This record gives sequence, structure tokens and C-alpha cells, in this order.
Amino acid sequence: MDPATIEEKYPFITRDYLQGILRREQCESAITVESFKVVAPLAKGENYSSDILRVTVNYTTGSHNHRTQTYIIKVSFARDEDADLLDAYDVFKREIAVYDVVMPKVEQLLSSIGYSKRLAPVAHTIHATTIKHFVFEDLSLQGYKPVGRAAGLNFAQLQLVLEKIAKFHAATAVLHSIEEETMATHHYRNISEDVPHFYPLFQNSVVACSEQASNWPTTKGKIADKLLALEKTIIAKGCRVYTRTETDFNVLNHGDLWVNNVMLKTEPSGRPTDAILVDYATGFFGSPAIDLSYLLYTSAANDVTVEDFDLLLQYYHGELVDTLTKLKYGRKLPTLLDIQIEMLRKGHNGVMFSTFLIPLRLLEDTTNADLGGLLGRTEEAVAFRKRLFSHHKYQDRMEHFIKTNSYKAD
Repeated sequence: MDPATIEEKYPFITRDYLQGILRREQCESAITVESFKVVAPLAKGENYSSDILRVTVNYTTGSHNHRTQTYIIKVSFARDEDADLLDAYDVFKREIAVYDVVMPKVEQLLSSIGYSKRLAPVAHTIHATTIKHFVFEDLSLQGYKPVGRAAGLNFAQLQLVLEKIAKFHAATAVLHSIEEETMATHHYRNISEDVPHFYPLFQNSVVACSEQASNWPTTKGKIADKLLALEKTIIAKGCRVYTRTETDFNVLNHGDLWVNNVMLKTEPSGRPTDAILVDYATGFFGSPAIDLSYLLYTSAANDVTVEDFDLLLQYYHGELVDTLTKLKYGRKLPTLLDIQIEMLRKGHNGVMFSTFLIPLRLLEDTTNADLGGLLGRTEEAVAFRKRLFSHHKYQDRMEHFIKTNSYKAD
């Protein structure tokens, strides 16, 4: 990225700024930054809520050793229209609360029972004013890589993600039971009657899905018609998903738990060994089925069947209850039946998001893949959405969901 672009879009990224981060991180005041380079590591369409940058810093220490360090910087959108949309959902405030308040306490709880695996990257710097941004460790330096979004997550990869989210869910449930105020920032409903900004995204997507389903052999006719009718009630049902019942088992949901926000470490053989979750910007304290339905419906690979979902839920429940028990959770432990019932009650979340996140996973040309392309009414936006929903592989996954009765439009 050329210096003029950096100065215009990200004026805070300077030699002095990076030098200060390095000195604090390494507790060495004699560090001097010699040069740095900024690149955008993700293609357009890989992230819809922020700009992601990788900064490589060349520096010398007090002993004149030459070293290199890399950081990931997540910056709130500079474009006013996108920033305004996201500000209405307090996404930056919520993510700050995760890294400043929740995650340190969660890691402390899990460490107390001998669980040392990490759930999230280290945040070196958080700036909540002017140009809002985080400076994170670069997980690629430890061997973590993004997952191929088009392929989705296979059964073994989903198990790793479910292990991490089960630990996070359990620890946040315990944390809330002893310190309710730690979840104060995460009571904001991601879909509510008060903020209609993203209504068109869900409504247009289910209509587009129904139009495609009307041409698929196993769904044309009655099922496609039910999908079309869902456009009238999809928002009201979404609002109910994000309505919390205080007497139920509630956890802090990641909120955007799909393949784009998973990084995996693998052995040379390809076997996955660990997962780390990123982008905790839309966390919501509510039913764990919000995360579970979101993950399974949007991100499971095609060879993961709806029948496999039952096995994965059993695995999640085992990890969840084991962690709650070890942490001496003082309330009723959720049974597997409780989780399954929650999936029926809140599973609409998976339906809502799968209609457009699955085609986004499959999209090769991401030229217009931004919030404007998803929400706008321009010719370019309409053409983008038409291309998005007509992808032939979209049929493979959605028809499988629908014909196996995983979707209920009534």
C-alpha cells in the first residue's frame, strides 16, 4: 500500500505509533522502527464490517539487533455510509468489551481448570476514538491460516470450532452468574424492532432464495412458495431469536460464527489441530443456539449432513457440560434435550443467515462484494445480487437443507 493511501485513510499508522506498540509489548524503550509496510491481506468480499491490514515492521533493539514484527490492524470503515450502519449496532463498543473485560476473565476461568488453549488473538492496542481500530497479533506467525470459505468446514474442523465455542459459552455463563455486569455491553439485540438498517438484506435474500428454489426439482412449488411467504415474517422471527429469556440458560454468543471468522492450525498431513476465533464484534448474551445454528447452517461443508448436525451438537454439549461442571456452575446444567429444543426455537437464525452467507462463501468475483452490493438498489448492486444467488453450488447446499426438512417456513 503506497504512503499516500496510508496517510489519507489511516493517518495514525506512523513510525512513532508502531514504535510505541513495540516498546510496550516488549518492555524495551530503546526499540527504533526503521521502516514498515502495509498491505491488505484479505480480498474484497472477505470482510464486511471493517478494513483489515497487515503491517510488517522492521526495527532495531537497544543491542542493535535487526528484527521484524508483524501485526494485524482492524480499522472501522472510513466510508461514512458503512460506518453509520455499523455504529447503530455498537459493534466496536461490543468488541472492545470482549477484549478489555470479558476475554481476560474467561481465560482466567479456563486456566483455573487447566485449559490453556486460546480462544482469540491478543489485542495489543485498542483505540476507541478518532479512527477506531484494534492492533492484533498476527496469528499466521503461529501457523494459523484462514479456512477456504468456498469449501466450508468439514466435520473435524467443526468439532474444533465447537470445542472453542463451548468453552467460551460455558465460561461466560459462569462469569455472568457471578458478575452480571460483565455482560452489560452485550444485551443489544442484533435484530430488533428499533434498528431496521439491515432488514432489506434478510428480506431480499429469502426472496432471492425462493426464486431459485422455484426452479430446483425437489423444492419447486409449495416449498418455494413457503420461502417466498417468509419474507413477510422473517424480521419478526429474527427479533424473537434475539429476545432473551432470563430464566433460560444464556451465554455470550460470538455473534458472527462462520467460516470467515475461523483460523485453523493444521499438521503437514492436513489434519486440523487447533482453531482460533476472530471478530467478536456482534456478541449477544442469549441462547447458545444463536451461535450453533449460525455456524452449522452457514459454514458446514457439503459432505456434512443434517444428520451429522446431531452428532456435532452432542459433541458441543459434552464440552459445554464438562466445562460448566469443572467451573462449578451454580445453576441447572443444560441437558442435550435443552440444547436441541433451543435449536428448534432459535434455529431460524441459521435460516436467515444461510440464505446469503452461503452464496457469499461461493462467490469468485468479489468486485462489488460490500454492504452496498448487499443492501443497495443501484444497477450494480442488483446485478451483484443476481450473480450471487444464481451460483450453481448454492442449489446443492440449500436444496439439501430444504428437502431434508431442516427448514420450517410455517
